[in-house]
Amino acid sequence: MSEYLQSLNALKAKSAHYLKEVGDQWQTPPALLWGVFAKFGPFVLDLFSDGENNKFANYYTVEDNALIQDWAGDLNGAKAFANPPYSRSSYDDKQAITGMRNIINKTRIERDKGAKVVYLIKSATSEVWWPEDADHVCFIRGRISFDLPTWFKPANKKQSASSAGFACAIAIFDKDWQGERMGYINRADLLRDGQVMLDIINAAATHTPTAIKAKDDIKITQADPELGKQIDIEQLISNDDDQELTSTKWPSEVNYVVEQAFNANPNKFNEYRKTVLCEKANERLLEKIRPSKIIEELSSMLDKCEPMGEVA
Repeated sequence: MSEYLQSLNALKAKSAHYLKEVGDQWQTPPALLWGVFAKFGPFVLDLFSDGENNKFANYYTVEDNALIQDWAGDLNGAKAFANPPYSRSSYDDKQAITGMRNIINKTRIERDKGAKVVYLIKSATSEVWWPEDADHVCFIRGRISFDLPTWFKPANKKQSASSAGFACAIAIFDKDWQGERMGYINRADLLRDGQVMLDIINAAATHTPTAIKAKDDIKITQADPELGKQIDIEQLISNDDDQELTSTKWPSEVNYVVEQAFNANPNKFNEYRKTVLCEKANERLLEKIRPSKIIEELSSMLDKCEPMGEVA
């Protein structure tokens, strides 16, 4: 048994837990999952589960170790879903079990063999593991709220937060993909469509006929993470010294608005300012701000900077 699995089992068995211990085990909310299913599914395989939190009938557990499985063969043309573990790389002997670089590298291999994989991932475009070569990346506008695992027992009242969240994207690995390389979708749309599917599933399970409301009339019961109590999951997943090395890759739409801002201020350019503006541009695009407005905001920021040629 790997040390990672031993640690997970020991964590579950504890009589009380702290939020900082949840780590990889934050759960995808049902409405969000089924919203992704409706948009990019259907899915038949959950790649990363602990054996209890699987979303579909077919799944790999930590003990199975997805990174040594034959995804393409098991899928046989169907699609897999994953909300992958973000913890730093861990190994069983010399075989990787976790680590986003290991996961993305495995995904590339399986894609080449014909696997179709859809990830719900952190929108961390500056990380070295960021899948710049994914066949499609769909950024979700609005922070995503994740749920605590069912085994979590709060050690005290301070550990009672019901969710954690961060900006997310949907990354698709599918060599047969025919659509655009990048897009955006609203969190509310995913939750709404997911709730429609949940209503249908629940009605079928109880054999009770139900009227399907128009999309705009669907009431989403999922709590809005920006309104309720929420913690920053990124601070809980890892410490600064556990972070992977970063790169400076950004989506084309981000690069476009930053380039336009610098075109209007060519003597204000340096790499540090570019990084700051890229971060701001990505944030504004996720907030569904028009590119023209973002360019104005970035240009205004540059107007306040000293020209590089005049800096002492």
